[in-house]
Amino acid sequence: MSTTRTLLIDADDTLWENNIYFERVIAEFVAALGQQGHAAERVDQLLWETEQRNVKVTGYGSQAFCQSLHEVARQLGATALDSWIQGKEAWILRHPIDLMPGVRETLPRLQSANRLILLTKGREEEQLGKLDRSGLAPFFHATEVVFEKSVETYHDMIAKHRFTPAQTWMIGNSPRSDINPAKAAGLGTVYIPYHTTWQHELEEIAPDGGTIVLENFGQLATHFA
Repeated sequence: MSTTRTLLIDADDTLWENNIYFERVIAEFVAALGQQGHAAERVDQLLWETEQRNVKVTGYGSQAFCQSLHEVARQLGATALDSWIQGKEAWILRHPIDLMPGVRETLPRLQSANRLILLTKGREEEQLGKLDRSGLAPFFHATEVVFEKSVETYHDMIAKHRFTPAQTWMIGNSPRSDINPAKAAGLGTVYIPYHTTWQHELEEIAPDGGTIVLENFGQLATHFA
């Protein structure tokens, strides 16, 4: 086992903006269906139910999200939106990367004192594309793109990278994916709340063990640099 302190760092909405792009598309989708007489509350509910059902099979990312949009549109008889949805999928896939405050200044300091591993959910092609466009790849010793972040995922990371749980911290914005399962696997956790986290990721933080709560990414330097 490695005795070097390891920081597992989430990507979407921890290193860079992500959820805002999905929210913009949802708002436009709801508005488009509203013009066809469908109530916003009904569309929101259908999309939520569809995403919850699909995510167990499709995983995360622009393709999975837009598959759910297609299903809702067809369910409501709005197949004319298919080409529009395809365009939005391409837009989300290739949007410019807007780093969260403090990321660019803080990562080099964290790298000099720790082993950094990017741990993100989604499609590998999509997530690696964002990492490449961000310019942050050189700061990470390894990158892991996983289907889901569960307790088993974190145990797999421990075994694969041979790090010591007591010397390892998971840093992210999602209680459901980044904090609670990592705590259950024996890792330290750092929660950096994001102003518009997807409701699927919202969950009460497990009371057992301590979780550091920070206002922004830059504050990590106080604890780990």
